[in-house]
Amino acid sequence: MIKAVIIDDEQHGIVTITKLLESIGGVEVVATTQDSRLSKELIESHKPDLVFLDIQMPFLNGFDVLEQFEEIDFKVIITTAYDQFAIRALKFNAFDFLLKPIDKSELEETLKRYIEQRDKTSVDQVYRLKQMDTVRIPETIALSTSNGLYFAKLKDILYLEADGCYTTIVLQNGNSHLVSKTMGTFDFILEGSPSFFKAHKSYIVNLNFIEQYIRGEGGELVMTNKKVIPLSRNRKQEFLSMFHKI
Repeated sequence: MIKAVIIDDEQHGIVTITKLLESIGGVEVVATTQDSRLSKELIESHKPDLVFLDIQMPFLNGFDVLEQFEEIDFKVIITTAYDQFAIRALKFNAFDFLLKPIDKSELEETLKRYIEQRDKTSVDQVYRLKQMDTVRIPETIALSTSNGLYFAKLKDILYLEADGCYTTIVLQNGNSHLVSKTMGTFDFILEGSPSFFKAHKSYIVNLNFIEQYIRGEGGELVMTNKKVIPLSRNRKQEFLSMFHKI
């Protein structure tokens, strides 16, 4: 049984996560608090495997809470309603994040990744997250393959597809490369690029290669290679607002 602590200044946030975890199973919520000042004592007392941590809180924000620890021997899952600095930063290394309102399927995927990887968050990672003000978008990325490195130009990437702890990069020439990096790694690298859009938790698309949008609850995107990619309901308006309709 995975032990979890929930730290959120809003009671309904705590209740929501608790109920979702109960419905999924396999996780025991051993403690919760709305007062971030009690976080360190609570964590040290209960020694959880997972800490669900809000960012924007009175007294101490999420980063302040983490900086109190000399060694962070638990997995941090950020829960936030803010899709600006926190979302961009928390896609880095061992961090996971859930954007409020929390989607059950995304929470299940996060728990699955935790079980598979059991990564631990380092104090150094917390420091580096706080220092990230800008992200340089490269023109080319080096993909590790069994034979060495394949250098892919970003402009040639049609889309990226998550596959558990791996990511498949599909190129416009029809080739694809399976890389032993999570989608979160590419989220971080491509954050800020005007050409790439996170259409779904499992897909990042190159906007230059979208051929058609099909209406639906979220909708679907048809790429130039005829691949049909789902568009998340909560990403639909952002996607549509990026284009001029005639």
